[in-house]
Amino acid sequence: MRLALLVLIIIATSGFAQITTGRLDSLINDARFPEALQELDFLISLKKTDEMSLRNRQALLLVMLGRFDDAQDKINNLLAQPGLDTFSRAILNSSKGYMYLNKANFDEAQQHFQRAMELFNQSGKNNSVEAAQCLSYLATLFYSTGKMKQAEDNQLMSLQIRQSLYPPNHPEIAAAYNDLGLVYSSTDFDKALDYYEMASKIYEKVYGANHVKFALASSNIGFMYRKLELYGDAVNNFETALAIWKKLYPNGHPNQAAVLMELGATYFKLKNVKSAKAYYTAALNQFQKAYGATHPDLAASFNQMGVLYRSEPKYDSALYFYQQALKANTIAFNKTSINKNPNANSFYNGTVMLYSMLEKAETLEEKYINKTIKQSDLTLALSCLQVSDSLVDLLRHNSRDENDKIALGSLANQVYEDGVRVAQLLSEVSAKPAYYKEMAFYFAEKSKSAVLLESIADADAKSFAGIPQELVESEKNLKTEIALYSQKLAQKPDARQEQEMRKTLFDLNGKYESFIKKLETDYPEYFNLKFNNTAINSKSIQNLLPDGSAVVSYFIAEKGNRLYSFTLTKSKFNIISKPLPEKFDRLVKGFNNSLFYSDPSTYFQTGLVLSKLLNPDVASSITDILIIPSGRLGTLPFEALPLGKETQIENFGTQFWIHRYSIGYEFSTSLLAQKTKRKSGSNASIFLCAPIQFSKSQNLNDLPGAEAEVNFIAGLFGKNALLKKSSEATETTVKQSALKDYKYLHFATHGIVDEQSPELSRIFLKETDTDDGDLFSGEIYNLTLNADLVALSACQTGLGKVSKGEGVIGLSRALVYAGARNIMVSYWSVSDESTSQLMTGFYQDVLKTNSPTYRKSLQQVKQKMIAGKKYGAPFYWAPFVLIGF
Repeated sequence: MRLALLVLIIIATSGFAQITTGRLDSLINDARFPEALQELDFLISLKKTDEMSLRNRQALLLVMLGRFDDAQDKINNLLAQPGLDTFSRAILNSSKGYMYLNKANFDEAQQHFQRAMELFNQSGKNNSVEAAQCLSYLATLFYSTGKMKQAEDNQLMSLQIRQSLYPPNHPEIAAAYNDLGLVYSSTDFDKALDYYEMASKIYEKVYGANHVKFALASSNIGFMYRKLELYGDAVNNFETALAIWKKLYPNGHPNQAAVLMELGATYFKLKNVKSAKAYYTAALNQFQKAYGATHPDLAASFNQMGVLYRSEPKYDSALYFYQQALKANTIAFNKTSINKNPNANSFYNGTVMLYSMLEKAETLEEKYINKTIKQSDLTLALSCLQVSDSLVDLLRHNSRDENDKIALGSLANQVYEDGVRVAQLLSEVSAKPAYYKEMAFYFAEKSKSAVLLESIADADAKSFAGIPQELVESEKNLKTEIALYSQKLAQKPDARQEQEMRKTLFDLNGKYESFIKKLETDYPEYFNLKFNNTAINSKSIQNLLPDGSAVVSYFIAEKGNRLYSFTLTKSKFNIISKPLPEKFDRLVKGFNNSLFYSDPSTYFQTGLVLSKLLNPDVASSITDILIIPSGRLGTLPFEALPLGKETQIENFGTQFWIHRYSIGYEFSTSLLAQKTKRKSGSNASIFLCAPIQFSKSQNLNDLPGAEAEVNFIAGLFGKNALLKKSSEATETTVKQSALKDYKYLHFATHGIVDEQSPELSRIFLKETDTDDGDLFSGEIYNLTLNADLVALSACQTGLGKVSKGEGVIGLSRALVYAGARNIMVSYWSVSDESTSQLMTGFYQDVLKTNSPTYRKSLQQVKQKMIAGKKYGAPFYWAPFVLIGF
């Protein structure tokens, strides 16, 4: 975690109108702020320049000096002046936001920055240097609150504006590079280092190597070297920066304190605890002198002291510092006792608070295991994790961008893993284990598809809150445009097109943000429903299960290197914890490859290990299993696991799980509960779509078997079938058809999942003059379905990007959001003919069963293929899986 922002804040040389103030600019650039204030007083007394502009610059300097109240008074007085034009009000709102940003009052800062951007747009000066600076401030705010995608979007727009106004080696371009380095410093170390080095070269050329801006660039480069574990280079850069800061600020400065913290962190990595402690202590003293008792940078510094003492291990000292961090970062919380925790919604910086709570919980757990064996330590650790869980929900709710929410999943997953482990441990030592077993299940389920669940809850909330259909359509149109431009950007256009698209997408995201805010204000019931997600519990799932069925939910604890299996039947709830085998991900990949390449030897080497590990351990009466996978398990076809030892290794001579169990999958138990509330069409109607032949530009093989497949299935449904094939199977047809009226949707075509850029995942349809035939995942999100089953008789449609806390992100996820209760997808490409046999056999079984259970119908057809020999190898039937209950 970054301890302090080390953000290069540029005070615009044109506050309101261009002023020739060479000496003032020189003083500001050299960070000689007290002298700059005196110069401003002198300039104001001359009354020869724009007084409004000079007083705004006074306010910004007061912020830099930490005199926030004085700065606020000046800005408020300026805003109260009569006859203020729109552009001036935009600049003053930006300055006020900057003041709140430095005070770490992020809510107020965001309001003023966004108001400033509205005013810049109204004034027609949204491409001015002042607007670019405001966007940069806003990006810094988003970075500070963990909204990385929004930070990147705003910072790229700021760079784009500056590049249109200045030559390549101008300091304003360097400032933009520096701020982009900050944005990428948590996600792409190499890219961040490149931007920081570009900024450093410009600053050194323009100002020399003893300037404040060169010092800041050196600090940032040092930070990236530490991230890349190049500790010698990191120390050299930090010491260069520190020497400059000491010369400029002999009495100390927050940026100097930040460099001291970075040096401490570097020496801690080098296991030089004595030096690390000395640097940390010096930094804390400077932060306290600059900020007083509360500030998130101060809190982050206390956190690092806690980490140091935890490593020694001195648990009580570590806990003291984590408690100090909570006090420094929390509004109206001053409890020194470690038995007290703040509310999850009263923080200055939520990410820093989450780090404090996590570290506190893990230290208490270590103290229990290694020192005290007091259950009270574990109980307090669990309470810290419960606050952390609430904090994750709040941070996720406050972010509009789905990519940012998914990125939060990695840190959130640490909360959930710790929660599962601590709750499970408490269940083993408590006289009343049931509560703690339930808590372990709760944390495990919170780790799965939280963003997808929130999206579905949002859609349901719109319906129940009575939001007019025209507003729902307006939102849908906005989301369609956003998806379109996101998809186009992911296709790596040329530089000019990228600039135009990024500007359009930025504006669309701004419109969407304003639209949702207005919805939440105008329809408070929508807001309450959207964020009122009742947590699932084991009993509610058990009540959904018929006799003979079980839900097995897996949770992979990466840090603890364990697998937790939560097994629920109608009458029992059980938890099993097992150590993960060495190189577990490679084991899963090897098993999948053995199926794809029909390699029986590798199959048994990997499959027997996985089958033993994943064994659901249920009674013989259980014949139907719904699997909730975790991580890489989301790409594993469980039905192909060997049931016992091999009897004939050459031809996969074994019984598979599919012989004992009918198997389905779901993203989470919470989603399972939500889906049971959905109603689908009662009549057995089906919409079938099969392009069969593709254009040369699509570079796809024709699918003659698909034609026979859809003709046969349409015949089964008779007049209740709508078949669109060949030239009718277009993207336009799919988008314009009333898909919500059909119980079954069947697509017999090619499909592809892009694991690096999920927004480029798509289903291929017929190309026409008006559309490209690519139905992208973003477009699927915007479809309105009411289907009981969607079958993608296509290749690789079940795969996707594996994301911590969300599972596999691909076409399946998009279809669930669009309204599908059950989905059939595939993990790899299979021959046209065998796919047709599986699909037609599946629908035959579904229609002859009065109350179809899709899992059992799929089991029946797979068993017949195995018995039929021609397509009996797992390669042909294993990739097709059913998602849904």
